[in-house]
Amino acid sequence: MTNRKQILTASNIKYLLALYALNSDGSGTRCVRIAEALGITKPSVHAMIDTLKEMKLVRKDLYGAVSFTDTGRELARKYSKYYEVLCSYLRVLLPDESDVGSAACALMAEVEPEHLEEMCDRIK
Repeated sequence: MTNRKQILTASNIKYLLALYALNSDGSGTRCVRIAEALGITKPSVHAMIDTLKEMKLVRKDLYGAVSFTDTGRELARKYSKYYEVLCSYLRVLLPDESDVGSAACALMAEVEPEHLEEMCDRIK
C-alpha cells in the first residue's frame, strides 16, 4: 500500500475507483471510457492519468490503454472496499443526499488509511 507521504485527493480516489470498475480483467482501459464513466472531458482524464503515473499507481501502454501497477491495483482494491462500506453507511445517515459517492471519496481522502480501515471494519 502507499505510505502517507503519497497523499491521495478525493479526485485521485474517484479516478482509481472508476479505473478499477472499468478494468476488471486487467487488460487496460482507454481514457475515453474513463471520461464517459466520470462524465468529464478527455483532457481532464489525461491530466489525472499523468498524475497517477507519476505516483506509480498506473501505467499507459503505447496504444493508450491505462492499467494499474501492482501497487495501484492493491490500493484501488482497498479503496473500492472502503467506498462500498462508506456509501452504504452514508445512504442510511443522509437519505436525502444524492451524491454520497463524492462524500465518501472526500472522507477517504481526509482519513489516514489505517484509521479508514478500522472505521470501515466498525461500520460493517
